[in-house]
Amino acid sequence: MAPTTEPPPTLGERIASYVGPFTLLATGFYYFATTAVTSPVLALTQPTTFKHKAFARLWSKYGTAMSLDLPGPTVALLSTVSGTVLDLGPGSGALMHYFDASKVKSMYGAEPAVDMHPLLRSNATAAGFDGKYEVLNAGAEKETLIPALGMAGLLRRGGGGVFDEIVCVRVLCGVPHLEDTVKGLHELLKPGGRLVVCEHVKNSWPRGGGFVGAMLQRLYTLLGWPVWMAGCSLNRDTEAVLRKVGGKDGWEKIDLQTVGAWKTVPFIVGTLVKKA
Repeated sequence: MAPTTEPPPTLGERIASYVGPFTLLATGFYYFATTAVTSPVLALTQPTTFKHKAFARLWSKYGTAMSLDLPGPTVALLSTVSGTVLDLGPGSGALMHYFDASKVKSMYGAEPAVDMHPLLRSNATAAGFDGKYEVLNAGAEKETLIPALGMAGLLRRGGGGVFDEIVCVRVLCGVPHLEDTVKGLHELLKPGGRLVVCEHVKNSWPRGGGFVGAMLQRLYTLLGWPVWMAGCSLNRDTEAVLRKVGGKDGWEKIDLQTVGAWKTVPFIVGTLVKKA
């Protein structure tokens, strides 16, 4: 892992990094609470569906704005995605315009928040993916993803990879069983296929990172970030899991870089190529 070459942050950038997540936390709490008021039975009987519904309301309102400034080389990476693609957790489709539709043969968007499906389809069509993009009612975890892929006719007899590329942008922070999920994604890649990632991760202080960012990351977690933000974890060591799952024979090439290591919400951005 290598940090990007970034200029020292300004005071304004530091303040935005430290305070911005609290604003999002408060907004998440608001939508969680208002959804509980409007759908109290759902909250008690179907907590997972309720969680997705509350987050869908937040993301439908703010997802586009939060997708305007993506970390590091994320935008450039998305423009290179090609072939048969699995798009994990696309939400409302706010990132669709970053993909080059002419390079993509077919794309499957696995999104568990069904309330976002109509806007996702609309944004996919607007980005030139009409007839190329299929929305799946599934998350990234095997329990929902594999049945959805089977219903779409994508799974081969005897197993084996089916995707040229799998895209994970701000997704792995919220899956219940990270290591099992990444193992499943590795299996779904064709030999030579790429896993394209842009994921926020644990602040690595004191082994790098930044003290203030690390302390605030812990504070926001204690204030209920995973609850109000649909299971999202601020402090996962996602890069370590990605490297571990591939093992010495799993990944042919790993190209990941850390962006904003000092921040409350640092990111890793890059690709992992499955051994051919």
